[in-house]
Amino acid sequence: MLLLDETGLSRKDFITSDGVFYFSLLKQLRDKGFYSLDEVTILSNLDENVTERYDACGGWDTIQHQIDIINTDNFDIYIDILSRENMLLCMCDDGIELLHTVSINGKKTMLLKLFRRMDAASVQDWWDARISSYGSGYSSKIIEEEEIDFDDGFIENCKEGLENGVPFDIAGYDVDGEEINCFPFLSRQTMGLLEGTLTMLAGYSSAGKSTWFVTVVMALLFYGKKVLIISNEERAKKFKTKFMVWLLGKRNRYFKLTKGKFLSGDINAESRKQLSDIQKFWRGNYKGRLKFISIPDADMAVVKKKARENILRHGYNVVLYDTFKIQEKDFSGQRQDLALVRDSRELDKLGKKYNAIMLASVQLAEYMRGKLFLDSSVLSNSKQVKEILEGLFLMRTVYDEELDPGSKYYCRPFRLKKVDDKWIEEEYIPDKNAVWRMLFVEKTRNGRNSSDTGVCYLLKYDGDHCIFREAAQCRPRHGEIK
Repeated sequence: MLLLDETGLSRKDFITSDGVFYFSLLKQLRDKGFYSLDEVTILSNLDENVTERYDACGGWDTIQHQIDIINTDNFDIYIDILSRENMLLCMCDDGIELLHTVSINGKKTMLLKLFRRMDAASVQDWWDARISSYGSGYSSKIIEEEEIDFDDGFIENCKEGLENGVPFDIAGYDVDGEEINCFPFLSRQTMGLLEGTLTMLAGYSSAGKSTWFVTVVMALLFYGKKVLIISNEERAKKFKTKFMVWLLGKRNRYFKLTKGKFLSGDINAESRKQLSDIQKFWRGNYKGRLKFISIPDADMAVVKKKARENILRHGYNVVLYDTFKIQEKDFSGQRQDLALVRDSRELDKLGKKYNAIMLASVQLAEYMRGKLFLDSSVLSNSKQVKEILEGLFLMRTVYDEELDPGSKYYCRPFRLKKVDDKWIEEEYIPDKNAVWRMLFVEKTRNGRNSSDTGVCYLLKYDGDHCIFREAAQCRPRHGEIK
């Protein structure tokens, strides 16, 4: 019965009266909090009309028979078959002749038989590909077509920043009326996140990739976007905690409640009052514009299905997938390392098709640790993914030696200061007791990446409150550290 919690099934997914009845029976009991099924639970918790139908259908013997012959380990397959068959019924309702014979690679087969050899997502992908192959005299991939002229409207749009992507510089204003800074310099350098593109953040395990995206998501929400998060790493509770403690710190300037205290329930009266304020702020500004989906495995078919569904049905225009994983076992002779490239192309195509901002995090293999200046080579055999991306950021922890002016590994931190309309570099002394991350810009639309300039961002990481701050920039050394 717990498997019901993982699906979005409803009565309309069943067309037989028995199917509707048994699903409704289970759903009612699950909604009341029951975890398992037995006859006493049914008879003592459902009304007379339901129990009469239950008896008419054969009572407990009928249900016990189903329990005996069905293996819950195959639940995902049963659900997929149900989704596929319902999809085929909808196609019939729309007048599509499934008994029609089609030619596939020179072989003729009935459409219904072809679809019954596929899963639900493959049926949808096949039909989309079939439609796009028909052609209409013009390429369906043409997005714009115009004679080039430097008109005043174009110049004004550039002046007002309308030709840029969505910024992620600020996320509104705090309780004191000050801007809630996110990544102002990085946002300016990359010219924001452009609709119809894919941007990735790659980093090692525990670098804070998911937490880094919390700041970006909050900025996108402030700029009016609807964000869908699909995660194969964390559950909704952890993400909700991150957003709440981030808002407590960045908006309310309240730092007494840490992520650890929140999760352990160590919440005093003062913290509860602050949380109530955040709750009111969220419901008044962002409720209904951030959705989280947890999936058990890195299954791109599921990611595509849920992304497409939420983009088309619910108007989400930003999708964050957390996390792609590059493990040492992926670099085998079977070229499984190309899975990242393949799946990245799928996400990129999805973004272009629906004009959505696509974001993803990538976990790097541990054997690449120690490299000081990160570039696309840390993606190893998957470095071709760079060609697909609009933006690629690489993040790692900072070693103590890099903050020591007397070390050969010193990263020479600096801040930019504007003097007489010119930016000058001012030396910055980082706190050695703080936690630091380096963020490298490996690819961006304006071409100013870290590999060209030798400069990356020095981020101050407050894990207790899920906050990253652009503290400074620096020039890390090349080579490796042990």
